Amino acid sequence: MLLGIWIVLISARKQWKILFAVMSFVVCPLAVGAAEVGGKPEKGELATAYVSPSAAFTPFYVAADAGLFSKYGLTVKSQLLGPSIGQKALISGEIDILVDGPQLITAGLSGARVKYFGAYMQRYAFQIWGVKGVTNLEDLKGKIIAVSTPRGAIDTSTREALKKKGFTPEKDVKFVYNAQVPAILTAILTGTAAAGTISAPLNLQAKEAGLNFLLDIGTLNVSGLQGAYGTTEQFLHSHPNTVFAFTKAMAEGVVLMKKDGAAAKRAIAKFVKVDDPKILDASYDAYVPYLETNLTVRDDVIRSELDYLDEKEFPKARSANPRDFFDNTFIETLEKAGFFASLGLGKQK
Repeated sequence: MLLGIWIVLISARKQWKILFAVMSFVVCPLAVGAAEVGGKPEKGELATAYVSPSAAFTPFYVAADAGLFSKYGLTVKSQLLGPSIGQKALISGEIDILVDGPQLITAGLSGARVKYFGAYMQRYAFQIWGVKGVTNLEDLKGKIIAVSTPRGAIDTSTREALKKKGFTPEKDVKFVYNAQVPAILTAILTGTAAAGTISAPLNLQAKEAGLNFLLDIGTLNVSGLQGAYGTTEQFLHSHPNTVFAFTKAMAEGVVLMKKDGAAAKRAIAKFVKVDDPKILDASYDAYVPYLETNLTVRDDVIRSELDYLDEKEFPKARSANPRDFFDNTFIETLEKAGFFASLGLGKQK
C-alpha cells in the first residue's frame, strides 16, 4: 500500500511540473527567444536615403559605419537626397526607407500611404547665425532669413522659435528658401540674407567666417521630428522582419552614439565628408544633448507638426489624426520582448 501511495505522489509531482511549464509559456511567451523577435529579413538589401549632410542623422550613420545593419542581416545602401526628392523617391518605390524630418507628414496629407516607425530626436536643434552687422535677434526685424524648403524642418523650427521670442514671421522678417542646408550658409556669406538657420557642422564654418551666433533652437524645446525614419505602409506590411532588423540597428546606433563619441565622429566624418577634428567635435556636441533613447513616435509631436502647416495649403491638417502618420507596433513588440532593456535603454512608451 505504501508503494502505491509513493507511485501516485511521483506521478502527481510530474504532472504539476508539466502543468507549470505549460503555464509559464502561456503567461510569458515572449521570454522564449526574446532577442529573436523578427526572423530573416524579407529584403536583405535596402535602398535608403537621408535628407541632409547633417550630424542630426548620426544614429543612422553610426549604424551603417559600425556594421549594426549587417549584424541584423541587412545590407544598406544609402544616398543623400533633398527633402522633397527623398519624399518622392520613397513614394515611388525608388528607395525603401527615408531618414528625415517631417516630410512624410505632408506626403500623408496629400494621400501617400507612408508612416514613421521610429524617431530618436523629437525636438528641433538647429542654430540661427547672422551676418557681421546682426548681433542679436532684434537686429533681424525687417530683414531676410535664409531657411530650407517651405514648411520643412528648418523653416518650421525657425518660425516657431521666432514666435517664442516675440516675432511675427512674414511681418517682422521675410524668408528666402534653399534646397540644401549648405546653400543657406552661402546665402548668409554672400549677403543674400541677413541671417540663416543651419545645422552642425556648418555652425563651425559660420563661426570661422566671422558670423554671429544668435540662437540655439534646441534650448527652446520646439516640438518636431528632427530625426525620424519611415517607409510606405505596403513595405511595413510586406517586410516586417526587415523593419524589425532596421529598428534594432537604429536602437543600437543611438546607444553607440551616446556611449562612444569617437565612433560617432568617425561615422559623421564618413557621411558628412569632413575630417577636421574641430568640425567633428562641433557636429557631435550640437546634437548629443538632444538625442532621445525612446524611439516611440509621440502623438503630441505629430500634432505639432500638423499644426505648423499652412491651413490653406493643407486644409486637412487641423482635423487629421496624428496616429494615422506612424506605426509604433514594431517598437512595442521589441519592448515587450525585452530588446530595448537588453541595450540599457529606458522604457519605450
